[in-house]
Amino acid sequence: MEHFEHLIETYQQKINLSTIVEIHDIPKIDLYIDQVTTFIDEVLQPYKRCDDSKLLTKTMINNYTKAKVFPPPIKKKYGKMHIMLLIMLFHLKSVLSIKDIATLFEPIFTIAAKSKAETEKQIEQLYQGFIDLQKIILSSMSPTKLLTELTTNTNNQNDIFSSYPEHMQKILFVLFLSLRANMEKHLAEHILDLYFTK
Repeated sequence: MEHFEHLIETYQQKINLSTIVEIHDIPKIDLYIDQVTTFIDEVLQPYKRCDDSKLLTKTMINNYTKAKVFPPPIKKKYGKMHIMLLIMLFHLKSVLSIKDIATLFEPIFTIAAKSKAETEKQIEQLYQGFIDLQKIILSSMSPTKLLTELTTNTNNQNDIFSSYPEHMQKILFVLFLSLRANMEKHLAEHILDLYFTK
């Protein structure tokens, strides 16, 4: 299990509390789309798998606008509210479809919001909750906690890993994390279907 601990530690060094974009880190001035993609690339850089990849592209942002995931820019400029939504979108897009994300955010733009100022206030409150959740998740990803969970959830899990050679254990570890992520994705979709879909 030591090699798993090393794998988790290297990830934790890459993705840590400094990857959380606090509200005060978001520019107070409105940005053009090129500035938005540059800002997102800089603040979420540790999530890149290779240096030349783009985390969010102009096309993605335009698709989110067309899908009514968030309001269109004002005079081609994106404000603080847009940036907060885009950061949350970045974390959601690999788990949920654009349609599901639009469904998730819809109450903020329709039922709950009566004015632009109220919408912005609600998005800022939601974003602060998002930041708080990120901090909890990152702190729970310590090698000790994750390995304890991995080896104590089921009596047979440790037996499964220990019965394979080390290179196979790494494959099984990726499978374990992927299965867990997939189950949590399906649970999120189930909640969306039950409580958000009309």
